[in-house]
Amino acid sequence: MSEHRRSAEADALAREVIRNGPSLDRRRVFQVAAWGATGAMVGGPALAQAPAAAPAPARRILQKDDSRVLNIGATVRTGRYWDFNTWQTPVEQFYVRNHYPTPTVETHPQLAKEAWRLRIHGNAVERELTITYNDLLRMPARSIFSIMQCHGNGRTLFWEQQDMKDVSGGNWLLGAIGLAEWRYVSMNQLLGMVGLKPTAKAALFWSGVDGSGDIGRPLPISQLRERGDDIGLAFQMNGSDLLPDHGAPVRLIVPGWGGAASTKWITEIKIADHDFWVRLNTKGEVYIGPSYQAPRPGPNDEFRGATAEDIKGEPVTWMPPMSTLTVPLVLEKSANVPANYPLQRGQLPMLTAGAQTMTGYAWGPQHGVRDVDYRIDGGAWQRAQIRMPNLGRYTWVRFDFPWTATPGDHVIETRTTDGAGNTQPAEVPFNLYGMANNAIPRFRVRVA
Repeated sequence: MSEHRRSAEADALAREVIRNGPSLDRRRVFQVAAWGATGAMVGGPALAQAPAAAPAPARRILQKDDSRVLNIGATVRTGRYWDFNTWQTPVEQFYVRNHYPTPTVETHPQLAKEAWRLRIHGNAVERELTITYNDLLRMPARSIFSIMQCHGNGRTLFWEQQDMKDVSGGNWLLGAIGLAEWRYVSMNQLLGMVGLKPTAKAALFWSGVDGSGDIGRPLPISQLRERGDDIGLAFQMNGSDLLPDHGAPVRLIVPGWGGAASTKWITEIKIADHDFWVRLNTKGEVYIGPSYQAPRPGPNDEFRGATAEDIKGEPVTWMPPMSTLTVPLVLEKSANVPANYPLQRGQLPMLTAGAQTMTGYAWGPQHGVRDVDYRIDGGAWQRAQIRMPNLGRYTWVRFDFPWTATPGDHVIETRTTDGAGNTQPAEVPFNLYGMANNAIPRFRVRVA
């Protein structure tokens, strides 16, 4: 096929993707993702370093292979975003954020497909319901392309760019994100079966098997009413059954919100006429700092593994617009450097002088990506080329721009503007746990 014909067909497919969104046939989405809007595969910057090892063949694993991800803790792995080159993230390259060791069928027999049960109950449903895995598979299912992102993605920028040494948490850099196709049964389907009372205020999605049994997260009923077709119980990821690291056999999927809202290994949904307070919306996954005000619980609210005194800050919900180049950040001020990071402390990534095509990813989960800009060495902002597909809300885009790299040290910045006009800021206010830092990232590189 000629490049001209391929470009025209890619543009037509791109328009179809935008028009039809997640319901578009998977094969046609992948065609657009591979070609890009100009009909060429999008490469990355020519880093002057040893070539990466060939990807290992896909295989079913219980724990991530550290050659495909970055080891930042006993139960957490971040994506090697500088190696990303596909629109859809392979499961082997997808980040993992667990608070405890991954529960498996061997350690928790109730997670076997034939043993799994989900109880839906509470004083705001007409009928209680318990469903099995096979019950779930018999229900009408949907597919959606959506990023999943840890609340702590970008935390590194608090240390490296804003010199906030008191921020605590793992060194995620910018790789605690990936885009997958999720196969799920929608909450609208489930709520129609149990009957939602007008008094319903919040729904608690609970694991019940994760660690010490304190993992879950509530959602306001307003979100389920507004996005009931988009939020649901996922049983497949990228066309295959979920792996234990990603919540097998069933997890919640809440597109656009931070990953902690998408409860893994789910066994209970409680829907009530009051709010819920648990560890992950009181003393974890919350904004705590002078710029944020802690909410006040209601007199009839329910506490599970937390108390009113634990409510320290605002729970994180929607993730903000962000961007990254496919270049590793320089780590100088962080408390630690991950063991298998490609750079030593203070080391700059090397690029070759001459014509470069710089590539990256941008996302705006609430409103989609409108524009991506870049600047070099503090110069004028310039518009980057967004590559198709751009499915808008919940997904990311790839972008690129040309650069004639001259010898020496340089700083490259990128910023996303979403569909509502929200643009990445220069800095983000301090918050103790380093949540959702979407400050404009500064990538330092050395050209030789």
